[in-house]
Amino acid sequence: MLILSLYYIDIMKKSLKIYSEEIIDRESELHYARHKSLRDITTEHTHNFYELFLITSGSLVHQVNGIRQVLYSGSLVFMRPSDIHFYSKHKNSESELINIAFPRSTLDDLLNFMGEGFDTEPLLFGKFPPSIHLPEIEKELLVSKMEKLNLVNREFKKEIRTQLRILLVEIFSRYFININNNSDNSVPSWLDVLREEMLKKENFIAGFKQMQNLANRSKEHICREFKKHFNLTPTEFINDLRLNFASNLLTNSDEGIPYISMEAGFENLSHFYHLFKKKYGVSPAKFRTENQKVVIP
Repeated sequence: MLILSLYYIDIMKKSLKIYSEEIIDRESELHYARHKSLRDITTEHTHNFYELFLITSGSLVHQVNGIRQVLYSGSLVFMRPSDIHFYSKHKNSESELINIAFPRSTLDDLLNFMGEGFDTEPLLFGKFPPSIHLPEIEKELLVSKMEKLNLVNREFKKEIRTQLRILLVEIFSRYFININNNSDNSVPSWLDVLREEMLKKENFIAGFKQMQNLANRSKEHICREFKKHFNLTPTEFINDLRLNFASNLLTNSDEGIPYISMEAGFENLSHFYHLFKKKYGVSPAKFRTENQKVVIP
């Protein structure tokens, strides 16, 4: 740890420091840039603001906090003021990226809005900046939303600021709310994307077959990697999502328990009862009695 600390001190002395006052408009709280060349962003630097960047095409080498990582089209990365980084070419690949920079106060407002249920620990204090790899369709959708910031009249500062905050809420709530920022940054990007996709109702209800379709990998490989990185089997992960969903239906709806069991993806009612009681300590019926609020008696 001492060696690592000394290393950071050393590279911080060598790094260029960029300040928000120099590049971020105070009223709109935004600096937007689309880089079609790495020529202007290859100097090692740090800054006193936050930024998001999305690789829109090609691949590049991202040197961050002393670690070299190769990023490909669809990589979305959240950079913190504590991070030290620069970009360089990957082999002979050309690359493009969109960069959105915003001040600390903007993120403070965002996190206050998100509330205490949003875990900031891996987001702000992990060893490496949080990142996720987006599928092509998802990437193109995000690109179009980012580009909207560049379409608002430059004179309408307040409108730009509002559009920026709407975009940031969507990005952080969609891509970074459940991020698993491992200390060794070893979680494969395909596994991160798979885990995120399985949080969707239509996927966890469909179960492991859907997980395998999404991953396009063997059953054995998925099980081995899931256990290695998340300390859960895919079945345990899927059942936990299903039970969470079922518990919400028990609390927030008046549907019958057999229907809820099927709706959550359990085809065997007794198996649902067994897993539910194991997780919550009571039967589904008792859980509903204890937790459901009746507005009109």
